[in-house]
Amino acid sequence: MRSRRIVVIGAGHVGLVTAAALAHIGHHVVGLDDDAAKVAALQAGVMPFYEEGLQALVDAGQAGGHLVFAGNPEASIAGAEVAFICVGTPGRPNGEPNLVAVEHAASAVARWASRDMVVVEKSTVPVQTAEWVRLVLSRSTRHRFEVASNPEFLREGAAVEDSLRPDRILVGADSAVAHGLLRELYAPIVDAGAQYFATDVATAELAKHACNAFLALKISFANGLARVCEASGADVVAIADIMGADPRIGRAFLNAGLGYGGFCFPKDLAAFRSQATRLGYDFSLLDEVVKLNDEALDAIVGKVRAALWNLEGKRVGVLGLAFKPGTDDIRDSPALRLAGHLMEAGAQVAGADPAAGSSAVAALPGLELADGPYAAATGAHCLVVATDWPEYGALDLARIREVMAIPIIIDARNLLDPEEVAAAGFAYYPTGRPPQKPAAA
Repeated sequence: MRSRRIVVIGAGHVGLVTAAALAHIGHHVVGLDDDAAKVAALQAGVMPFYEEGLQALVDAGQAGGHLVFAGNPEASIAGAEVAFICVGTPGRPNGEPNLVAVEHAASAVARWASRDMVVVEKSTVPVQTAEWVRLVLSRSTRHRFEVASNPEFLREGAAVEDSLRPDRILVGADSAVAHGLLRELYAPIVDAGAQYFATDVATAELAKHACNAFLALKISFANGLARVCEASGADVVAIADIMGADPRIGRAFLNAGLGYGGFCFPKDLAAFRSQATRLGYDFSLLDEVVKLNDEALDAIVGKVRAALWNLEGKRVGVLGLAFKPGTDDIRDSPALRLAGHLMEAGAQVAGADPAAGSSAVAALPGLELADGPYAAATGAHCLVVATDWPEYGALDLARIREVMAIPIIIDARNLLDPEEVAAAGFAYYPTGRPPQKPAAA
């Protein structure tokens, strides 16, 4: 493999992991960002967010001289053979993604490139975005630019693993030059077993939104199924296991709970819906996915009310504030939204999280930050498992029982063993499964 000179524009969750991974496999990478404070922190080895394994990967890249961070676009882009656009594409109120940062990145490449380049969309963008990127790049007549789409399929909390050992790499391009360069660039990862998909640009652009929308659909289906199970006395976990044993369905993303959250799923689902409408198709199924996701959160709020009657003057411990385990990301976190709803209803909420505590308190004024699960449970009239961090599945139930005011656990993630919780003396309310009375009752 020939080592390539690469500039990664944007040092957020996608860009930083991408830059570190490309440096790890032998390329010379500049991580470019317009946030001077972030660049200075990265140069000093301070990560802007928590992601398992990222610190070590970045440290190794910088120590080996393969990875540097900069804020100067002229110096960073000049000489690069490949530019990865990894900037944010936040949703607008109408669901369409805001692509201003993508345009600015393309403009910077057009202005400062010193040679022919392949420009890669790594950000999640709507289908046909490449046509606009080409238009912006065409304003520079000095060099030839090839545009490709290389969507990321990173799971927060496992992004480093997904970058170094992905199950698939998708490259969409409309020229043999771009396909050849990117296949060579990813050769070490493909040789290690990753499946490589080569498509046209439009197919690659649309595939990312289609994947995220379908995963969100599976989660919402599981949550709708949970409501039926609760009404009938059936067990949603057992049903999901049975469904998941069918290879046509698969078990992943069939866990009932608080619903999906984070930055990607809500934004990408809205963007996919908007794209379909723009292209003349009313993809109304996606509206139901969002509706079911909202109902999942409402159902947990309802369980807390049913268990405690009035919420005014009650103390509720919430275990987990990040939108999923393994990350400190609280963007559109169902757990944090749950805490907010309970506080609006008059409850005093103490939240705990292994990684996201400080950012959660900053985002939700009035939330009490507890120093761990046992502090969150102390004096609580109810304890809610809201994010399925593994450590919350291994709680000392006797210790929890001792410090709570009323022994009630509402498990929004089905993380605990129902019989063990009941045997420890708790009234236990799982999700989509029959509730359990305390064994002593």
